[in-house]
Amino acid sequence: MAYALGERTAHPDELDGECLTKREREIAVLVGEGLSNRDIAAELVISARTVETHVRHLMTKLGAGNRTQIATWVVATNG
Repeated sequence: MAYALGERTAHPDELDGECLTKREREIAVLVGEGLSNRDIAAELVISARTVETHVRHLMTKLGAGNRTQIATWVVATNG
């Protein structure tokens, strides 16, 4: 969508995680481990819909276009 609107998407190295909540960081790490929304929901004992919302917020806040960019950000920021 960003491309269609002519917006620049961030490269994973440029993504800023300072604005993430503790829960969003926790979910980002689980996304980085390759877990599905359903698996994350079971791990954190929350609904899959709640995880979907958090993942969507992560993508917006980080400027990520997909889960792979979230995972790349996790690796880059957690060494």
